[in-house]
Amino acid sequence: MSRLPVLHPASGEAAPARSGPARTRPPYSVLAPYYDEVYAVWRAFLGPARDEVLRAHGVRFGSVLDLGCGSGWQSLELARRGVRVVAVEPVAAFLPPLRRAARAERLPLEVRRGHALAIPAEDGTADLVLATFDVYNHLADHAELAPALAEAARVLAPGGHLLFDVNTPGVLEGVAEHHRVSRLASGGLSAETGLWDAGSRRATIVRDWFLPDPGSPAARRFHRFRRFREAYVEIGWPASALRRALSRAGLRVRLFADAAGWLSFLPEGTRWIVLARKGPGRKRG
Repeated sequence: MSRLPVLHPASGEAAPARSGPARTRPPYSVLAPYYDEVYAVWRAFLGPARDEVLRAHGVRFGSVLDLGCGSGWQSLELARRGVRVVAVEPVAAFLPPLRRAARAERLPLEVRRGHALAIPAEDGTADLVLATFDVYNHLADHAELAPALAEAARVLAPGGHLLFDVNTPGVLEGVAEHHRVSRLASGGLSAETGLWDAGSRRATIVRDWFLPDPGSPAARRFHRFRRFREAYVEIGWPASALRRALSRAGLRVRLFADAAGWLSFLPEGTRWIVLARKGPGRKRG
Protein backbone atom coordinates (compact mmCIF):
# COMPACT_ATOMS: atom_id res chain seq x y z
CA MET A 1 0.00 0.00 0.00
CA SER A 2 1.13 3.58 -0.49
CA ARG A 3 2.57 5.56 2.38
CA LEU A 4 -0.51 7.39 3.51
CA PRO A 5 -0.53 9.64 6.58
CA VAL A 6 -0.70 7.75 9.87
CA LEU A 7 -4.02 8.20 11.61
CA HIS A 8 -4.24 7.85 15.39
CA PRO A 9 -7.16 7.72 17.83
CA ALA A 10 -8.06 11.02 19.41
CA SER A 11 -5.78 12.06 22.24
CA GLY A 12 -6.67 10.50 25.56
CA GLU A 13 -8.79 7.66 24.19
CA ALA A 14 -7.91 4.19 25.38
CA ALA A 15 -6.69 1.57 22.91
CA PRO A 16 -8.84 -1.54 22.45
CA ALA A 17 -8.64 -3.73 25.58
CA ARG A 18 -8.97 -7.44 26.26
CA SER A 19 -8.84 -8.30 22.57
CA GLY A 20 -7.32 -11.75 22.99
CA PRO A 21 -5.19 -13.48 20.35
CA ALA A 22 -5.74 -12.60 16.71
CA ARG A 23 -7.91 -14.92 14.65
CA THR A 24 -6.44 -15.26 11.18
CA ARG A 25 -8.91 -14.78 8.34
CA PRO A 26 -8.58 -15.01 4.54
CA PRO A 27 -7.54 -11.74 2.87
CA TYR A 28 -10.38 -9.21 2.54
CA SER A 29 -12.93 -11.36 4.37
CA VAL A 30 -12.93 -8.96 7.33
CA LEU A 31 -12.15 -5.87 5.26
CA ALA A 32 -15.09 -6.26 2.88
CA PRO A 33 -17.80 -4.50 4.96
CA TYR A 34 -15.36 -1.73 5.96
CA TYR A 35 -13.72 -1.26 2.55
CA ASP A 36 -15.38 2.01 1.59
CA GLU A 37 -14.83 3.46 5.05
CA VAL A 38 -11.13 2.56 5.26
CA TYR A 39 -10.37 3.73 1.72
CA ALA A 40 -12.59 6.79 1.64
CA VAL A 41 -9.58 8.99 0.85
CA TRP A 42 -8.87 6.93 -2.28
CA ARG A 43 -12.45 7.22 -3.46
CA ALA A 44 -12.31 10.99 -3.09
CA PHE A 45 -9.27 11.25 -5.39
CA LEU A 46 -9.39 8.21 -7.67
CA GLY A 47 -12.75 8.87 -9.32
CA PRO A 48 -11.93 12.43 -10.45
CA ALA A 49 -8.41 11.38 -11.53
CA ARG A 50 -9.88 8.55 -13.63
CA ASP A 51 -12.35 10.89 -15.29
CA GLU A 52 -9.68 13.48 -16.03
CA VAL A 53 -7.27 10.92 -17.55
CA LEU A 54 -10.00 9.56 -19.81
CA ARG A 55 -11.23 13.04 -20.78
CA ALA A 56 -7.74 14.32 -21.50
CA HIS A 57 -7.08 11.41 -23.87
CA GLY A 58 -10.47 11.48 -25.57
CA VAL A 59 -11.48 8.01 -24.36
CA ARG A 60 -15.12 7.25 -25.12
CA PHE A 61 -16.87 4.18 -23.78
CA GLY A 62 -20.31 2.69 -23.43
CA SER A 63 -19.22 -0.50 -21.70
CA VAL A 64 -16.77 -0.99 -18.84
CA LEU A 65 -15.25 -4.02 -17.16
CA ASP A 66 -14.23 -3.09 -13.62
CA LEU A 67 -11.55 -5.66 -12.75
CA GLY A 68 -10.91 -6.25 -9.05
CA CYS A 69 -13.86 -4.02 -8.26
CA GLY A 70 -13.77 -4.51 -4.46
CA SER A 71 -16.91 -3.02 -2.95
CA GLY A 72 -17.97 -1.90 -6.41
CA TRP A 73 -18.07 1.83 -5.62
CA GLN A 74 -16.57 2.62 -9.02
CA SER A 75 -18.90 0.22 -10.86
CA LEU A 76 -21.92 1.80 -9.17
CA GLU A 77 -20.72 5.30 -9.96
CA LEU A 78 -20.32 4.54 -13.66
CA ALA A 79 -23.53 2.52 -13.94
CA ARG A 80 -25.45 5.47 -12.49
CA ARG A 81 -24.24 7.45 -15.50
CA GLY A 82 -25.84 4.90 -17.81
CA VAL A 83 -22.64 3.01 -18.67
CA ARG A 84 -22.99 -0.77 -19.04
CA VAL A 85 -20.72 -2.27 -16.40
CA VAL A 86 -19.43 -5.75 -15.66
CA ALA A 87 -17.88 -5.82 -12.18
CA VAL A 88 -15.37 -8.63 -11.59
CA GLU A 89 -13.99 -9.52 -8.16
CA PRO A 90 -12.22 -12.66 -6.83
CA VAL A 91 -13.26 -12.20 -3.17
CA ALA A 92 -16.72 -13.65 -2.62
CA ALA A 93 -17.49 -11.43 0.40
CA PHE A 94 -17.77 -8.35 -1.82
CA LEU A 95 -20.27 -9.77 -4.29
CA PRO A 96 -23.67 -10.10 -2.51
CA PRO A 97 -23.80 -6.47 -1.25
CA LEU A 98 -22.85 -5.17 -4.69
CA ARG A 99 -25.50 -7.30 -6.39
CA ARG A 100 -28.12 -6.05 -3.93
CA ALA A 101 -27.15 -2.43 -4.56
CA ALA A 102 -27.33 -2.89 -8.34
CA ARG A 103 -30.77 -4.53 -8.10
CA ALA A 104 -32.11 -1.90 -5.71
CA GLU A 105 -31.22 0.90 -8.13
CA ARG A 106 -31.98 -1.13 -11.28
CA LEU A 107 -28.58 -0.30 -12.70
CA PRO A 108 -26.99 -1.71 -15.90
CA LEU A 109 -24.45 -3.54 -13.74
CA GLU A 110 -23.60 -7.24 -13.77
CA VAL A 111 -21.46 -8.73 -10.99
CA ARG A 112 -19.25 -11.74 -11.69
CA ARG A 113 -16.67 -13.62 -9.67
CA GLY A 114 -13.32 -13.87 -11.43
CA HIS A 115 -9.75 -12.64 -11.38
CA ALA A 116 -7.10 -10.99 -13.53
CA LEU A 117 -5.84 -14.24 -15.09
CA ALA A 118 -9.32 -15.56 -15.93
CA ILE A 119 -11.75 -12.73 -16.62
CA PRO A 120 -15.31 -14.03 -17.01
CA ALA A 121 -16.12 -12.09 -20.18
CA GLU A 122 -16.19 -12.80 -23.89
CA ASP A 123 -13.53 -11.58 -26.29
CA GLY A 124 -13.79 -7.97 -27.45
CA THR A 125 -16.79 -6.99 -25.33
CA ALA A 126 -15.50 -4.03 -23.27
CA ASP A 127 -14.68 -0.53 -24.47
CA LEU A 128 -12.76 0.14 -21.26
CA VAL A 129 -11.13 -2.14 -18.68
CA LEU A 130 -10.39 -0.54 -15.31
CA ALA A 131 -7.87 -2.28 -13.06
CA THR A 132 -7.41 0.56 -10.62
CA PHE A 133 -6.15 0.67 -7.04
CA ASP A 134 -3.51 -2.07 -6.84
CA VAL A 135 -5.19 -4.81 -8.89
CA TYR A 136 -1.97 -5.90 -10.61
CA ASN A 137 0.05 -5.45 -7.43
CA HIS A 138 -1.86 -8.40 -6.01
CA LEU A 139 -0.73 -10.93 -8.60
CA ALA A 140 0.87 -13.94 -6.94
CA ASP A 141 4.07 -14.00 -8.96
CA HIS A 142 6.12 -11.77 -11.24
CA ALA A 143 5.54 -14.18 -14.14
CA GLU A 144 1.79 -13.45 -14.04
CA LEU A 145 2.00 -9.86 -15.26
CA ALA A 146 2.18 -10.54 -19.01
CA PRO A 147 -0.67 -13.12 -18.97
CA ALA A 148 -2.81 -10.76 -16.87
CA LEU A 149 -2.37 -7.88 -19.30
CA ALA A 150 -3.01 -10.22 -22.24
CA GLU A 151 -6.25 -11.30 -20.57
CA ALA A 152 -7.34 -7.68 -20.23
CA ALA A 153 -6.49 -7.12 -23.90
CA ARG A 154 -8.57 -10.17 -24.85
CA VAL A 155 -11.79 -8.73 -23.44
CA LEU A 156 -11.17 -5.26 -24.91
CA ALA A 157 -12.89 -4.30 -28.13
CA PRO A 158 -10.56 -3.12 -30.93
CA GLY A 159 -9.48 0.40 -30.06
CA GLY A 160 -10.54 -0.11 -26.43
CA HIS A 161 -8.52 1.11 -23.45
CA LEU A 162 -7.03 -0.31 -20.27
CA LEU A 163 -6.49 2.04 -17.32
CA PHE A 164 -4.61 0.88 -14.23
CA ASP A 165 -2.33 2.08 -11.45
CA VAL A 166 0.28 0.09 -9.51
CA ASN A 167 2.82 0.59 -6.75
CA THR A 168 6.45 0.95 -7.77
CA PRO A 169 9.12 -1.45 -6.41
CA GLY A 170 10.73 1.30 -4.37
CA VAL A 171 7.70 1.99 -2.20
CA LEU A 172 7.22 -1.71 -1.46
CA GLU A 173 10.87 -2.21 -0.54
CA GLY A 174 10.31 0.40 2.14
CA VAL A 175 7.09 -1.20 3.33
CA ALA A 176 8.58 -1.99 6.75
CA GLU A 177 8.11 1.73 7.44
CA HIS A 178 4.40 1.45 6.68
CA HIS A 179 2.20 1.91 9.73
CA ARG A 180 -1.36 3.13 9.55
CA VAL A 181 -4.20 3.09 12.05
CA SER A 182 -7.74 3.82 10.91
CA ARG A 183 -10.60 4.48 13.30
CA LEU A 184 -13.93 2.97 12.33
CA ALA A 185 -17.32 4.54 12.88
CA SER A 186 -18.29 1.44 14.88
CA GLY A 187 -15.60 2.24 17.45
CA GLY A 188 -13.15 -0.36 16.18
CA LEU A 189 -9.68 0.04 14.76
CA SER A 190 -7.76 -1.19 11.75
CA ALA A 191 -3.97 -1.27 12.21
CA GLU A 192 -1.57 -1.96 9.31
CA THR A 193 2.11 -2.90 9.27
CA GLY A 194 4.36 -4.00 6.42
CA LEU A 195 6.96 -6.70 5.75
CA TRP A 196 9.43 -7.00 2.86
CA ASP A 197 10.87 -10.26 1.50
CA ALA A 198 13.99 -9.44 -0.50
CA GLY A 199 14.25 -12.99 -1.87
CA SER A 200 10.85 -13.04 -3.56
CA ARG A 201 10.72 -9.24 -3.97
CA ARG A 202 7.26 -9.22 -2.46
CA ALA A 203 5.71 -7.13 0.30
CA THR A 204 3.13 -8.25 2.81
CA ILE A 205 0.66 -5.89 4.44
CA VAL A 206 -0.56 -7.26 7.77
CA ARG A 207 -3.82 -5.78 9.02
CA ASP A 208 -5.03 -6.30 12.58
CA TRP A 209 -8.67 -5.54 13.26
CA PHE A 210 -10.04 -4.69 16.69
CA LEU A 211 -13.81 -4.87 16.35
CA PRO A 212 -16.36 -4.26 19.13
CA ASP A 213 -17.60 -7.51 20.63
CA PRO A 214 -21.38 -7.71 20.16
CA GLY A 215 -21.64 -10.01 23.21
CA SER A 216 -23.02 -9.34 26.64
CA PRO A 217 -23.60 -5.86 28.10
CA ALA A 218 -20.67 -6.54 30.44
CA ALA A 219 -18.39 -7.17 27.46
CA ARG A 220 -19.46 -3.86 25.92
CA ARG A 221 -19.07 -2.04 29.22
CA PHE A 222 -15.47 -3.16 29.61
CA HIS A 223 -14.59 -2.40 26.01
CA ARG A 224 -14.01 -5.94 24.86
CA PHE A 225 -12.91 -6.27 21.26
CA ARG A 226 -12.52 -9.18 18.90
CA ARG A 227 -9.16 -9.26 17.16
CA PHE A 228 -8.77 -10.50 13.59
CA ARG A 229 -5.77 -10.58 11.29
CA GLU A 230 -5.52 -10.50 7.49
CA ALA A 231 -2.46 -10.39 5.26
CA TYR A 232 -2.12 -9.25 1.64
CA VAL A 233 0.84 -9.89 -0.65
CA GLU A 234 1.89 -7.19 -3.12
CA ILE A 235 4.38 -6.99 -5.99
CA GLY A 236 5.79 -3.70 -7.25
CA TRP A 237 6.38 -3.24 -10.98
CA PRO A 238 9.29 -1.36 -12.55
CA ALA A 239 8.47 0.69 -15.63
CA SER A 240 10.50 -1.61 -17.88
CA ALA A 241 8.54 -4.73 -16.87
CA LEU A 242 5.23 -2.97 -17.42
CA ARG A 243 6.20 -1.69 -20.84
CA ARG A 244 7.40 -5.13 -21.99
CA ALA A 245 4.22 -6.83 -20.79
CA LEU A 246 2.02 -4.19 -22.40
CA SER A 247 3.82 -4.59 -25.71
CA ARG A 248 3.48 -8.39 -25.59
CA ALA A 249 -0.26 -7.97 -24.96
CA GLY A 250 -0.64 -5.77 -28.03
CA LEU A 251 -1.44 -2.68 -25.96
CA ARG A 252 -0.04 0.70 -27.02
CA VAL A 253 0.84 3.08 -24.20
CA ARG A 254 -0.90 6.45 -24.31
CA LEU A 255 -0.06 7.55 -20.76
CA PHE A 256 2.69 6.24 -18.49
CA ALA A 257 3.25 8.67 -15.65
CA ASP A 258 4.00 9.11 -11.99
CA ALA A 259 0.56 8.96 -10.40
CA ALA A 260 1.45 11.85 -8.09
CA GLY A 261 0.61 14.12 -11.00
CA TRP A 262 -2.98 12.83 -10.96
CA LEU A 263 -3.42 11.79 -7.31
CA SER A 264 -2.03 14.77 -5.47
CA PHE A 265 -1.87 13.15 -2.03
CA LEU A 266 0.68 10.56 -3.23
CA PRO A 267 4.42 11.11 -2.82
CA GLU A 268 6.34 11.09 -6.10
CA GLY A 269 7.86 7.79 -7.18
CA THR A 270 5.40 5.57 -5.32
CA ARG A 271 2.88 4.70 -8.02
CA TRP A 272 2.49 4.50 -11.80
CA ILE A 273 -0.68 5.35 -13.67
CA VAL A 274 -1.02 3.79 -17.12
CA LEU A 275 -3.48 4.15 -19.99
CA ALA A 276 -3.00 1.77 -22.91
CA ARG A 277 -4.99 1.13 -26.08
CA LYS A 278 -5.69 -2.08 -27.95
CA GLY A 279 -4.82 -1.93 -31.62
CA PRO A 280 -7.55 -1.70 -34.25
CA GLY A 281 -8.84 -4.91 -35.77
CA ARG A 282 -11.88 -6.47 -37.29
CA LYS A 283 -14.81 -6.21 -34.95
CA ARG A 284 -16.72 -9.32 -34.07
CA GLY A 285 -20.07 -9.99 -35.73
